[in-house]
Amino acid sequence: MSKQPGFFTRIKNLSFEQQLTFANVLSERMLPNYRLFSDSVNYGNPQVLATIVDLIWQKLAKQSVKLNLEVQQNKLSEQIPETQEFDCFGVIPAIDCSMAINTMLVALEQKLDEDLINISKLSSSTVASYITAMEGDISDEATFAHEMMVEEKALQQYLLERIEENPKLTPGFLKELRQEFKGFGVSNIGIEY
Repeated sequence: MSKQPGFFTRIKNLSFEQQLTFANVLSERMLPNYRLFSDSVNYGNPQVLATIVDLIWQKLAKQSVKLNLEVQQNKLSEQIPETQEFDCFGVIPAIDCSMAINTMLVALEQKLDEDLINISKLSSSTVASYITAMEGDISDEATFAHEMMVEEKALQQYLLERIEENPKLTPGFLKELRQEFKGFGVSNIGIEY
């Protein structure tokens, strides 16, 4: 009887480009969280983050794109809020989104995929933080059973299956995948975009 490998093992078994695609979908899905925070407290420029995500999509699609990683990392670092400077929950998902995008830039710079798996965990952690903020101090079991967490896990599972089924990552598939996930119309914590 063969046992299918666990979720994170399956992500680790993807090629670098597949892992980057997985990470970029999740990062783009987190962008509305940053945008709402930015608009609410008048901090940062969400377009900087969106531009980096767009550049990574272009790079994945093998378009001739100049992606100066150091410049992009410097631009991004100026957009990352400090937790202690804001007295609102929104700073947490905004930081998580920034860190997801930074993780992709570092992975591209170092040509290492080891940290890309953490974007999956980071997205789930954002959802868990949101659930705790909304529901109060609830157990881990209740958090993992919460509808939003179940939805997050199902969406990540579906995304992984789509990428596993399309290892070539053609420009057409990447465009279709991006549109499909944008079509859900909400971030990982339910912020509409």
